[in-house]
Amino acid sequence: MIQFILNRWVKYHVSSDTVKEFEDCVKLSDSIITINNKKINSEFAFFIYRVLRKLKLLTLLKPILNLTKGNAVYFVILMGPDFRLSLPFFFLNGQKNVYLFDAWTYTHSSILQYAETLKIKNIFLSSSEAVENLKKYNSKCDFYWIPEGIDPAKYFFKEYSEKDIDVIQIGRKYDSYHDRILCCLNKENRVYFYEKKKGEIIFPFRKDFLDGLARSKVSICFPSNITHPERAAGIETMTVRYLQSIASKCLIVGKAPREMIKLFGYNPVIDADMKNPEEQLLSILHNYEKYHSLIEQNLNSLINHTWIIRWKQIKEIIGRNLIYSRIF
Repeated sequence: MIQFILNRWVKYHVSSDTVKEFEDCVKLSDSIITINNKKINSEFAFFIYRVLRKLKLLTLLKPILNLTKGNAVYFVILMGPDFRLSLPFFFLNGQKNVYLFDAWTYTHSSILQYAETLKIKNIFLSSSEAVENLKKYNSKCDFYWIPEGIDPAKYFFKEYSEKDIDVIQIGRKYDSYHDRILCCLNKENRVYFYEKKKGEIIFPFRKDFLDGLARSKVSICFPSNITHPERAAGIETMTVRYLQSIASKCLIVGKAPREMIKLFGYNPVIDADMKNPEEQLLSILHNYEKYHSLIEQNLNSLINHTWIIRWKQIKEIIGRNLIYSRIF
């Protein structure tokens, strides 16, 4: 059995909804024992780790890792390399596996350090480019690309005639594109939802978020290397926002990451015309019915991008790389 480390004490943020979707999928698996990690245990173990790291005594962890039995298989899901959430269990011996969102370039040295110190066997990353970058270091840890997924059953959509939001841009806003389209949308009295203040969450509650997407005709999506190049540092990856927009039957306008086109086998996104974004967007809205077939094609393609499919891929790799003779 795989022991799934669940950290429900972590402070809630809307971005963690995709983590919960994946967690719910994993918990339903017949090969899982769920461990409800306690904050006090995790924080204390992380305190010990930080003290040893500061004193350059991390080698003292090795006797602990070597003394404990190596017949456990652990799995944890992390939004960013917050490896304290794997503790105290990753202090023990066994096969340790991590699924990691948001592995931006600036976090790679930290990821490698944790992987080496805690003897992590497999790290599954949502970004293919992050995997390629980390593999260059010849770490003993194995890195695999497992893209973000979705549970389509958790989403819904309005019929095309009932969609009363023309354009929506959720989360990180691409300012240069937004500034170009805002004026023309206002002139035509189009309904446009976007972040009006930096860091503002448009829909703080899950119910309102799902309803907003379901009511929207066009969802603006650009990868993080375009909207936040200083953070992404060149890494272009598909995020769940693309999949959520598809599940809500929104037409996506912006830019599809290369890995998304590879996954779908075609480009599911209407490439934004950065020379004439106003004219293009208004043309799309005036002729929206022409894009219904692409929207439906995208929705039908989601069957290949569910968390169930992603979890099956992960379990196959964990099983293939299992190096212990007994699993409990």
